[in-house]
Amino acid sequence: MDANAPDRFPAPGQRRSWARFLLASVIVVVLTAGATATAGLLNVQSFVDDLKAGGTISGAEDVITRAEAGEPQTLLLIGSDHRYGTGAGDARSDTMMLVRIDPDAPATTVLSIPRDLRVDFTWRGERYGPAKLNMTYTVGGEALTAKVIARLLHVRINHIANIEFRGFREAIEEIGCVYVDVDQRYFHRNGPGTEQYAEIDIEPGYQLMCGQRALDYVRYRHRDNDLVRAARQQDFLRQVRSQYGAEQFIDDPHALTKVIGRRMHTDADLQSISSLLKLLRLIAFSARRPIQQVALQPTDSTGPDGAAYLEASDADLARVRRELLEPDAAPKPKPRARRAARRGGRRAARAPTAASLGLVDMAQTGKQYAISLGPVSFPVYYPRLLPAGATYMPDNRGAEGGYPIAYRTKARDGRMKAAYRFVIPYGGAGNYVGVQGLRWRDPPILANPSSDHRTINGKRLDLFYDGTRLRLVAWRTPQAVYWISNTLQKRLSNDQLLWMAGSLTRLGR
Repeated sequence: MDANAPDRFPAPGQRRSWARFLLASVIVVVLTAGATATAGLLNVQSFVDDLKAGGTISGAEDVITRAEAGEPQTLLLIGSDHRYGTGAGDARSDTMMLVRIDPDAPATTVLSIPRDLRVDFTWRGERYGPAKLNMTYTVGGEALTAKVIARLLHVRINHIANIEFRGFREAIEEIGCVYVDVDQRYFHRNGPGTEQYAEIDIEPGYQLMCGQRALDYVRYRHRDNDLVRAARQQDFLRQVRSQYGAEQFIDDPHALTKVIGRRMHTDADLQSISSLLKLLRLIAFSARRPIQQVALQPTDSTGPDGAAYLEASDADLARVRRELLEPDAAPKPKPRARRAARRGGRRAARAPTAASLGLVDMAQTGKQYAISLGPVSFPVYYPRLLPAGATYMPDNRGAEGGYPIAYRTKARDGRMKAAYRFVIPYGGAGNYVGVQGLRWRDPPILANPSSDHRTINGKRLDLFYDGTRLRLVAWRTPQAVYWISNTLQKRLSNDQLLWMAGSLTRLGR
């Protein structure tokens, strides 16, 4: 690669976002590696050596709780960096994630904790507060961060890993390309006299992302906030995990752990064979569980120091703790309810209406939007119903691209597949509903639908949940597949998403 390439290294202010995806990469390695852990126990010493290469976290032994064999474990993953132009003493934690692995739970849960969350803490007799959570890392390192998070959420932390941003490129290159459902147009171009950021130009729609493009996508930070970025990165993590299978790990089990190990500090206990075996065995039993996002819902506040914070209520912290430790399973089919609805019984009489769900008829607008796509080699469907207040992104073919978009994407066998994408902003900055059409019957994103499904307006809909919330609803035809994806923060209710998918209408009819 060209060492002078303009985007080889991030521009000032961008470096911290690199750690986010590296954090996700570590989770992917742990979760996928576990599927074959029991087949490779003789290599555990080599994995321990990989972990030791990055160094040991000081003081962690006073914070972490050692788990007994077979018990659930909670891992704290920290993404750290130094501010541009500063020395090693000005380290910051940009990302903090709790990962809960429990073979008896219906899902592996992941909670991203905002760096601007307001906290109070004491370090070496000095009181700090109000302060932002990432200040704990600057003041007292990983151990203090873990202590404050454990106290805040009333959880026991079993292991800590601190990942540096420098391993990002190596990790993403080792993982390879990933199919991603891109929700909007990600675009930035530097100009004279403007603040300089890493440039990006990624169109919306389901597509294969490799190397630099994937890196640009996960580190994007210009027009959203920490909560939206966390949701986007967790969704990216879900796609990586679903596509990076056990066979890749078996081919070279140390390929990723060597890359990440030298860029990661861990607690001393995790660097022992006995503790690593406990964790690997635990993961092996949890490997088939889905990843479920857990999210705080903090409010903006201004502290007495005039600084801007995110503030979580006691009720919200209690809810997040429950969802982290005791996740809800995805809903299962309810045959009796469906039969009653088909018979026109009392359940059907109480069925919601589009108006009661906050949906409005936008058929004419949707039709014109679909027409503006131009020629497409398979039938085009558009939703007749949209949430009140929502509309399609304008057809603007300027410097930042235009909507809707017709394009082609590469399938696993190398063949190009026709596709189109509609983008519908809804629910605040950084949140977009996606309407996707794809002439590809089995894209990876639709590989594992829920056992639950619905039939609306003659369409048998496949459902994809994140816990009890729908993140995607898909419909398959003999020629193509279509889906409607929820916003990153799941602003649409389950019924809204279902009714929108059921209202898909073919252009020309």
